[in-house]
Amino acid sequence: MAEDPAAMGPADERMQTVKREFLEYIEKNLQEISSYLPVFYGHVIATLDNSFPDLDIEAYDEFIDTVTYKILDASDRGRELPFIEKVMASAQRSKKGQDRKVCLDIMAGMRLLKSEEYAHAIPFLKDYTDRDAMIAAAVAYGYYMLSLREMADGREKGIAGRPGEHELLAREEMLQMARRQPPIHAVRALQVQEEEEPWLKRAFWLMLSSALEWLPGERGLILVGLEKAKRDGNREMKVELLKIATERFSDDMSFLREMYHFRVEQRDGTGAAGVVRQMMQQFPDSLEPLYYGLKLSLLSGRQPTYDGFRSLAIQKGMDPEIIRLQDLCFTAVSSQKQEALSHLQELRRSSVKTRFLHPVLHYLVHDIFGDDDQRSRRAKRALLDCVDSYAQQALAIPL
Repeated sequence: MAEDPAAMGPADERMQTVKREFLEYIEKNLQEISSYLPVFYGHVIATLDNSFPDLDIEAYDEFIDTVTYKILDASDRGRELPFIEKVMASAQRSKKGQDRKVCLDIMAGMRLLKSEEYAHAIPFLKDYTDRDAMIAAAVAYGYYMLSLREMADGREKGIAGRPGEHELLAREEMLQMARRQPPIHAVRALQVQEEEEPWLKRAFWLMLSSALEWLPGERGLILVGLEKAKRDGNREMKVELLKIATERFSDDMSFLREMYHFRVEQRDGTGAAGVVRQMMQQFPDSLEPLYYGLKLSLLSGRQPTYDGFRSLAIQKGMDPEIIRLQDLCFTAVSSQKQEALSHLQELRRSSVKTRFLHPVLHYLVHDIFGDDDQRSRRAKRALLDCVDSYAQQALAIPL
């Protein structure tokens, strides 16, 4: 992965310079390096030992992995199994860590997938599918592409019918991914490159979309997909997955909660209100939807809406201290100074559990109604965040 220049010290900068020089050298001398791999890796080892004698094992092995992937990716022979095994043997001898083989296997498998050598790629990756969802999807992708070849061969022979063995294996891989829900990009071998290979991202979404059709009842698929969409900042896929989730799993509060927060982030008050209504229908005895309704009312500043949710919250037994805090927030952000100060006094007089918050609330409310507009806006945001954090903990809402 690319380093943040602002966070690097002199040693880090020197390391990046040496790495860049090696990558450029590989590009210019690929044929010679490929013919004398042990000599090249000996040169890498000597450079690291002489230039960075105190380099830790993880950084040392990461450097070896980086130059190894560069050789595999840049070479036309990177799709040939004998050449890959030869490169991996030299790289593995050069590394110091205990897990010398893992990153190399994954890089080799990904390089073969990229070259459409699916049958050769899968054995390199198969043992690591529980470590990273990207690897699980990559293996499923390999099986799926082999199944498409099977189907094409069947059509040529006039044979058509049920899914073949490789498609069933692809489905099984995605099922296991849904059940295990491995993390995204947890394996360092997937971070060697500065940017994720575009084909790998496309392969992931192809397999997830296919699996959502094959396995419509597996909520784990959506959870993994949402994590990937968040990581990539992929708003389009996040919207699509949340839509599917709230339709297929309408009684799953975790998905409804995710949709609510997304709508609020997008400043879609109408959409967020719709999610709150759906929550109230699915969970009529829960206080969580009512709290979200109160939050929406704070953001919109609509008194009748706030009063309606407040009345329902009281009827359902919401903690009076949370109600008082919401009253304070609503009047403060609505510029109702006298009412806000009155609520603040009431809190200080009668609220025991929130006593630790009172000094903070006092300063924030007075900043809100001060003469500095910028300070007032910051104080409003801080007040809402402070009260929200307390209320969610008190209501046992996941943060």
